[in-house]
Amino acid sequence: MGVRLYESLDSTNSEAQRYLSSSNTNAASWILADKQDSGRGRMGSTWISDEGNLFCSLIYPITWELEILPMLSCLVAVSIHETLIFYIKENKNLKIKWPNDILIDDAKISGALIENIITSTKKYSIIGVGINIVNAPNIDIYKTSFINRYLERKVTRNEVFLKFKEIIEKKLKSFSRDSLSVLKKTMLSNAWSINKNIKYMSGAITGEGVFLNISNDYQIIIRDCNSQLINLSSGEIKIVRD
Repeated sequence: MGVRLYESLDSTNSEAQRYLSSSNTNAASWILADKQDSGRGRMGSTWISDEGNLFCSLIYPITWELEILPMLSCLVAVSIHETLIFYIKENKNLKIKWPNDILIDDAKISGALIENIITSTKKYSIIGVGINIVNAPNIDIYKTSFINRYLERKVTRNEVFLKFKEIIEKKLKSFSRDSLSVLKKTMLSNAWSINKNIKYMSGAITGEGVFLNISNDYQIIIRDCNSQLINLSSGEIKIVRD
């Protein structure tokens, strides 16, 4: 799988979009940048891209059934979590915040943005990932952290990228209906605020309830204050901390 390294980009996902607008490829391809000027996160948020941290996007041909595509978000989250555990070891406070953010001690250390291109001639997933390695941006609305804060032997961007590349490529090769139960179980065993009260936003609606489970198509299942079960998809919700 090829890797294209750029000194600077607006966004690795945007570069992937530009590439696919004029090209087709049967092989997966990585885009890696030393820095981003306009990094993008989920739901229109900005990803602050300090040099030394990891910003990458994977262009991956969709070879699986489209019905399981929502679980790709789970696969990405589990892959990032496994990468961080490799370096930070068995930190019980390293959690997956649904759908695919990673928190440590309730501080965000990684996030992902998945964009799918599905037309009559193109079927690709663009998997954009940011991981804070050498420092963390100062953000008013939530806490942030970075890998090297927890390590005696500091690691580099390239080390973390190669480990993440190894882990996610292996999982993608076996991504199928048969792999979903393991992905779901792994996510739930490492989920942030599972069986706890959470606040959520879905569009202009806010609510509160207990995070009970994840569905087989990666919707979050919440029991609200009226004991009603609510299923929300990744495109509709943003969990917020107090």
